[in-house]
Amino acid sequence: MFPIMPIKPLFTFILSQFYIKLAGSVVLVLCVMLLVGCAERSLTFLPAPTAGAAAIDPLLGLTLVNAAPIVQYDLVEFAVTGPQVDNPYDPAQADLRAYFQSPAGAVQMAPAFWSQPFDRQTRRAGSPGWLLRFTPHEAGEWHVYLEDALTGHRSETVAFTVAPAAARGFVRIDPQNPRYFAYDNGEPMLVIGLNLGWSNGDVLADYARWFDALSQNGGNLARVWMASWAFGIEWRDTGLGDYRQRMYEAWLLDQVFQMAEERGITIMLTLINHGAFSTSVNPEWDANPYNAANGGSLSNPAAFVEDAQAKALFKRRLRYMAARWGYSTSLFAWEWWNEVNWTGIDDRTLTPWIQEMTPVLQEFDPYDHLITNSFSNGAGSSTWALPEIDVSQQHDYTGGDLIETLTTDRRRITNTAPDKPLLMGELGYSAGAQIDLDAMHLHTGLWAAPFVGYAGGSMYWWWDTFVDPQNQWHQFGALARFFADEDIGALTPTTADILPQGAQALALQKADRALVWVRSDAYSVPAAQAIYDKAIREAIKTKQKLTDWQYEPAELTGLSLSVQGLDDGDYLLRWYDPGTGEWGAEEELRIEGGTATVAIPTFRTDQALKIVKR
Repeated sequence: MFPIMPIKPLFTFILSQFYIKLAGSVVLVLCVMLLVGCAERSLTFLPAPTAGAAAIDPLLGLTLVNAAPIVQYDLVEFAVTGPQVDNPYDPAQADLRAYFQSPAGAVQMAPAFWSQPFDRQTRRAGSPGWLLRFTPHEAGEWHVYLEDALTGHRSETVAFTVAPAAARGFVRIDPQNPRYFAYDNGEPMLVIGLNLGWSNGDVLADYARWFDALSQNGGNLARVWMASWAFGIEWRDTGLGDYRQRMYEAWLLDQVFQMAEERGITIMLTLINHGAFSTSVNPEWDANPYNAANGGSLSNPAAFVEDAQAKALFKRRLRYMAARWGYSTSLFAWEWWNEVNWTGIDDRTLTPWIQEMTPVLQEFDPYDHLITNSFSNGAGSSTWALPEIDVSQQHDYTGGDLIETLTTDRRRITNTAPDKPLLMGELGYSAGAQIDLDAMHLHTGLWAAPFVGYAGGSMYWWWDTFVDPQNQWHQFGALARFFADEDIGALTPTTADILPQGAQALALQKADRALVWVRSDAYSVPAAQAIYDKAIREAIKTKQKLTDWQYEPAELTGLSLSVQGLDDGDYLLRWYDPGTGEWGAEEELRIEGGTATVAIPTFRTDQALKIVKR
């Protein structure tokens, strides 16, 4: 028996025994690799295959596609020589797995996948074949070989070198505050984004335009759907478990991810839209291949989460999606369902489904991407508390005062999942039918959410009928400029006092710093809608047409703001206009007794300010 000793002496002891007595032992080599690799964080450690016993198969091979140099967090892509089978999407016919060994000795597994390329200009299909994608997190020499899990045969080992790079890496839960996000390199991430679910026109041109506008205005997240009419890879035209008729859609999603990576944008990828399994809300059930009427095994949509055949087929799809898009540092999170409550699936059956599917996704996603799920207006869910769900997410189209709505919903959801980030994944009002009201709703949702404790601004829905055609991108830029260089996870949401009445103030602060957002009570959709409705009634009464209606709240003047809980000392105060994204003049401020009292400039809609200790 070995004596009990600290890890480092134990490592030295084993290594010495290795050199003295057991130079040829494969088992001890694996032990050494594991001990060295334990120093790495956020890796999935997998038992290395029995390399010594596996036969080298000349019909299995890996050819590096990348041009040099390869740097940390870059995509490393291999062309794969593998078996030719009837259905390469079925792992029962071909199960190709690559094992990557890092310079530190840790092992990660990534599956190969069948793909068909298309020409970017002509959109003509090229020759299909096997591909392998991997993202190395560490600089140095890596080694990889391919194994056919059905036969146990493996390829020759291929080596490649990764150069160091100052990259942000993947999005994680902030280790300093689990209600927020941070990148691998520690840089905090405040979500600033919106839904860009699909394109009804030229997909690549639309996403290039949208991503350009979002990135130029400091945005960092887009929510994209794998719907049947967009990037879905399994539908009635494919049948179940064979995606060859949807390789063009998969290729388009490749291009979208590449464009996002080039612009520093991440993607929340929605795997199932509610309509695919709904008979009442945006229903597509009649065309769903899982429907027994179309040859599937399900007599009703809700059976999808309980039927053994349906679950097995979806696990196959999960494997493919993880293999093809899991590599990307621009994959913010996998989202199981959009608004699953419209499908008839309830928490009772959804919970075991999530618990069964999550390990499958994680097996083939060696990067441990975040996982989320969503529900519609006011829908609550016990699944937010599941350890398999990393991010709580809600949607809202109620049109209420968002300060009240977000405050109430945040309290309700965090009571269920207290130590998780919360996002408003969809926010919407009138689809641009009344521009002033939608602009107000978008603006208030962006600013109110982070100030009441959400992990980012609310993500607006009407991207194609309002945000883009009405050029509302500057709204995102104004929020991004205010929060630039701020670590929101280090601040605590609270409120500030305003005297006299007529406005509300929300704050994010710590002992030596306060960010404050002041909003007029008249600058809300309910207040504006009441005025708009009155104008409509008056127009009908006078038999006139209401055109070019605009809403302008009354000026507020003579208000003062009181911020409490700050350390005494000298501070710098600077006002900010959230509408224009412009900073005002700096002012000196002396705080004594822990309270800062500040006169608020005359305003109509909202104002923001920073109070920072010198």
